Amino acid sequence: MAERQHRKLLKHKQNTIGYLFAFSWIVNLLVFVLFPIAFSAYLSFTRYDGVNPPKWLGLTNYKIMFTLDPSFWKAFGNTLYYMFGSVFLKVFISLILAVILNNARKGMGVFRTIFFLPVVLPVVPVMFLWMMLFNPNGLINRFLAFFGIPGPLWLNSPAWSKPALIMMSLWGVGGIIVIFLAALQDIPRNLYEAAQLDGANSVHIFFRITLPMLSPVILFCVVTGFISASQVFAEAYIMTGGGPLESTTFVNLKIYLLAFKQGDMGYASAMAWFMFLIMVPLTIVVFRVFRKWLTID
Repeated sequence: MAERQHRKLLKHKQNTIGYLFAFSWIVNLLVFVLFPIAFSAYLSFTRYDGVNPPKWLGLTNYKIMFTLDPSFWKAFGNTLYYMFGSVFLKVFISLILAVILNNARKGMGVFRTIFFLPVVLPVVPVMFLWMMLFNPNGLINRFLAFFGIPGPLWLNSPAWSKPALIMMSLWGVGGIIVIFLAALQDIPRNLYEAAQLDGANSVHIFFRITLPMLSPVILFCVVTGFISASQVFAEAYIMTGGGPLESTTFVNLKIYLLAFKQGDMGYASAMAWFMFLIMVPLTIVVFRVFRKWLTID
């Protein structure tokens, strides 16, 4: 009996010490994460300018967003365009480059470092570099002119501004390449040896062994890529300011402009919650598509 009480006291003491160590993290979670989330949900039903007390409006912000604000739907369309364009291109290119690097016996570490280096570079200077490259008289258009191809206006053209930002997003494929390389090296070699003994060529091996074995990693990269791309902000804010003709006004940029430039934090909160509610079913759809077409245990 005494030994049982001693164990309970010791366990209680250990739990108390654990909670004390986690206290700062718990406070940070409650004050700086959960409370702002809950407060933004409340603000989405109010008119709030950041100075005066919030005024309850009910569903008015959502009615305006769905029926009276075409600029929101344009921003939403821009965001979807960027999300699907950048994510699928990044995953496809990263997978191809990772397969090539995985088959390169010499210098793989050097090439891995070269591809990963852009990921750790400061974001803002890199954006200014791309702004110079996308200049109508910049290096990209000069390169195209060398082959007799007239270069577009890129960031100054409504038709080319989003493709330009998608091209710039490919600058950061190094992180995904490293993930794919780790997954490729984890595939059992005996699967490839058995396939080669059965007479399978490289194409069959890639589609019947490599791709199915990489399906969980592909799913992870697609889902996290969608979440990251849905929050695109700095690229448009720094490089285009949302123009030209609102062609790069993404939802996050519009939320920022509404909340901190126009002082309409209630409407901005409603947009933020709409994007959150959109990402949940989109993630579920992606999971179901991958379950149907790829092998995921």
